[in-house]
Amino acid sequence: MITLCKAETVEEVDAILRDPELFERIAEDGQGDDYKTPFDGHQRYMMIMKEDQAIGVWNLYPVNTVTLNIHCNLLKNHRGYGVEASVLILEWFLTDCPKQYEKLNAEIPVIYPEVYYHTKKFGFQDEGINRQSIMKNGVLVDQWRLGATKPEVREFMAKVKEGQL
Repeated sequence: MITLCKAETVEEVDAILRDPELFERIAEDGQGDDYKTPFDGHQRYMMIMKEDQAIGVWNLYPVNTVTLNIHCNLLKNHRGYGVEASVLILEWFLTDCPKQYEKLNAEIPVIYPEVYYHTKKFGFQDEGINRQSIMKNGVLVDQWRLGATKPEVREFMAKVKEGQL
């Protein structure tokens, strides 16, 4: 079983995000040792905990006053908790997220189709392509943009609770 808790320090976030395998996947070209994880109160980081060990972090940051961008970062040896972590963050969105937020967005580089299909399983809808918007391995790469409104998340979570998914 895993749980979520709010990250209190940039160091605990960086302990996950700076994992060499994970950082390679999530960093854009040119983001190296001098990259500073934003931790100025604008973002929210929710730690994914297995017992008392951090195994991942959700990065959430406002796009505007009603929409949060969201991204899950799980350490390689713990990616089997992806479904459980996704359910937990959707529960958090419905119950503990600041009430002004009505929508979640996800942007996923097209080089990670497994992440795209995982996100689709949780009720996120295609909203388009953010063209050539991230630099990976010297190439500008498109990102899928997906979104889920609060009513869509409620509907999805009701199906989860009824055992339909």
